[in-house]
Amino acid sequence: MEVRKSLVVNSTPLETRIALLENGQLCELFLERTMNKSQVGDVYKGRVAKLLPGMQSAFVNIGGVKDGFLYLDDPVAQRLGVDLSAEEEGEETPSEDLPPPPPPLPPLKEGEETLVQVVKDPIGSKGPRLSRHLSFPGRFLVFMPGIDHIGISRKITDPEERDRLRELIRAHAQPGEGFIVRTAAIGEKDEDLVGDVVFLRRLWEGIQAKAETVPAPGLVWQDLRLLQKVMRDIFREEVSTFWVDDDAAHREVVSFVENIHPEWSNRVKRFTSDLPIFEAFGIESEIDSARQPKVFLKHGGSIVLNQTEALVSVDVNTGKFVGKKDLEETVYLTNLEAIPEIVRQLRLRNLGGIVVIDFIDMVDPLHRDEVLARFQEELKRDRNHARAGGISEFGLVELTRKRTGPSLERQLTQPCPTCNGAGRTQSPETSLLKAYRELVRLGERLRGADVRLTLHPELSASLHQESRESLMQLARLLGARVSWIERADPPRHAVVMDLQFPGQDSASA
Repeated sequence: MEVRKSLVVNSTPLETRIALLENGQLCELFLERTMNKSQVGDVYKGRVAKLLPGMQSAFVNIGGVKDGFLYLDDPVAQRLGVDLSAEEEGEETPSEDLPPPPPPLPPLKEGEETLVQVVKDPIGSKGPRLSRHLSFPGRFLVFMPGIDHIGISRKITDPEERDRLRELIRAHAQPGEGFIVRTAAIGEKDEDLVGDVVFLRRLWEGIQAKAETVPAPGLVWQDLRLLQKVMRDIFREEVSTFWVDDDAAHREVVSFVENIHPEWSNRVKRFTSDLPIFEAFGIESEIDSARQPKVFLKHGGSIVLNQTEALVSVDVNTGKFVGKKDLEETVYLTNLEAIPEIVRQLRLRNLGGIVVIDFIDMVDPLHRDEVLARFQEELKRDRNHARAGGISEFGLVELTRKRTGPSLERQLTQPCPTCNGAGRTQSPETSLLKAYRELVRLGERLRGADVRLTLHPELSASLHQESRESLMQLARLLGARVSWIERADPPRHAVVMDLQFPGQDSASA
């Protein structure tokens, strides 16, 4: 069945949210918040704060609250040259596409300056993870300075196309330049691919020049914003519509498309309804559902997802589905129905690492084989590299899925202070953004109203002043007055909104 893909952008001064829909269903969600931007991909001129010889690692001061952690040997980067984006991963690794280990980097000393790139954002008490092997994705290529190698995405399977791309890039690469050809390069013109080589080379030259003048610790180069990354990496031929609810973001997308693929211009749509865009597409309710462990299937069964530090468990249950024949048939059909929903939820919730799926026990070995085959086929929809093992006699399937950042739950919530981290509660940023979206939803109806926001002192203390000002500015634009009230009785994670209109009693929104 053909999959219809759409991108939906909700852009505000505080947050950008981009949803990928497949046949109208939310399958992936990307978030970027002004108060908590990702550092992944950013390049810093750091200073070695402390060497840890016993761990072959170092702490590097890059100017943040916490020092970054750097493996001196950097074994993953040395073998692969770059941590490829999810779409470049495949089931097999052709030996000719594995780059040779790059030349060993010189040893570091405490106090020494070094150029590093963030490969993993800080989380909890840990600082960002760093690498000295830098990589820069373009639209068609990934550039790896310091590595003499030309690799081809494993999703490009046609031998003639692989040879064409390899020879073309090899002819234009200089000594000490490595490139991985991305899937988007299939069928593209030679001059467009060579243009990507030139662009990435100039980008690297500019970074090197700036690194000479930036004092350590300091930011040398900042990676693209979320909207730009999505345009570069996800807006492809199979995406039929690109909905945007903000004028500035719409202009940016239109400009990008007119420069790269002018024939796609009619796919970019400006959303103008009074209803918030994520509500109009049913996305807001799906995000709320994605924070719940249980997901119901169409015929009465369910799956339950639980995320722990060690792994993610997925349990399949028949629930209210009783089938029409015998128990084995009911179990088999429930497992088959669960497969696409399991893969969709892994993508939507951005769950990575080790995943253990507990399918309902099946007696018939043919049924077990069919369930595993269907599951492996469904995983091909996932842009992230995922690999499933066999199915055990107990119905268990082990899966490894590449991590590409924090899960949706980790992005939207924080450890609950009441139960000392045993559960999770809505984060301050999520609480404030919900209030912001509620003001947007009410729109012109707020004109002349007094908006009273009541919140717990702990929540108030953790909010950024920039976030407060953005919310108050929005209220003023809508013709309303805002007041903040701190009280101990609201829940720690909630912003309670009361509206007072002239001549009327207050009402909670």
